[in-house]
This record gives sequence, structure tokens and C-alpha cells, in this order.
Amino acid sequence: TQQLGTSSRDHARGVATDSSANVYVTGDTYGGLDGTNAGYVDIFVVKYSSSGTKQWTKQLGTSSADVANGVAIDSSGNVYVTGYTGGGLDNNTSAGYSDLFVVKYDSSGTKQWTKQLGTSSWDDAHGVATDSSGNVYVTGRTSGGLDGTNAGGSYDIFVVKYDSSGTKQWTKQLGTSSADIA
Repeated sequence: TQQLGTSSRDHARGVATDSSANVYVTGDTYGGLDGTNAGYVDIFVVKYSSSGTKQWTKQLGTSSADVANGVAIDSSGNVYVTGYTGGGLDNNTSAGYSDLFVVKYDSSGTKQWTKQLGTSSWDDAHGVATDSSGNVYVTGRTSGGLDGTNAGGSYDIFVVKYDSSGTKQWTKQLGTSSADIA
């Protein structure tokens, strides 16, 4: 059993393992996990070895609320974290109220890139997955039209595909006149 936290609120929201049985936990913190807090709420990802020894902790945020909801590991050991941000992560520009993001770290915890996408409304990612070619897929909900698509209702589901270098390949959005959430 491992426990990690601050004197403030800390939430684990996603967990994944790699082929070597290392464990990755992601979520958000109101404090500073092994470091300092960038603002109101920051995202974090922690890597534990298969025996439970903490390998590294990464924390990232803006002056707004930043929450990680999902984590995935590719076959090369790269780590992908997704969620939403109220600001501009890593000098990205905020499109509106809340944007989805995906951050790539290598197996050592070195950040490779950060991608952010949104509308003037609420956009948040809930899940992330990789394929055998190193592509990354992010899914969640949007209340606007991502990449020029038309919004169907109060919330639509979306899937965005990035290649391993972070280049966006496509965005798909689908919804009804009701709220649709992935």
C-alpha cells in the first residue's frame, strides 16, 4: 500500500500499468506533491515500480483549475495524461472556459509535449488510449464545436487522434440534442 498527499485535497482519478508492472497514478492536487503548486488545482502523475517504490512525481498547472482524469502507457513506456485546464498549460492558449489537454512524458518522467484543444465553452477529456503505432486517442465531452464541427446538444462526445509526436490527425464529434458524455 502506498499513500501520497499534501495537507490540502488530493484526488486520484486514473491508474494504468506498463509491461514491466510499473504503476502510474494521475489526478489533481490543491497542494504541492514533491514540489510546489502552480495555482489553484494542479494535475499530477506518479510512477511506482512493481514493488511499490515511488520512481517520480510530475505536477503541472496554471493559475486556474487543472484536473487529470486519465492516464495511458504506450508500448515504449511513454506516459499520456489527459483531463481539462482552465488556463494555458505550458504556454498553450486557452480557448475558453475549460479546454481538454494531453501531456506526454517519457518513461523517465521527462515531458515531451503538451497539447491543448477547446472551444469558448466547456471541454474536458475523460479517457486516453494508445495503439501499437504510438498514436494517442483522447475522448471526453464538449459543449461547443471542436475544430469547426457543429455541436449537437448541450454536450457532445469527441475523439481526437494525435500521432506520437503530438501532431493532431483528426477530431470527431458526435451528439444528439441531449447531453452526450464519453
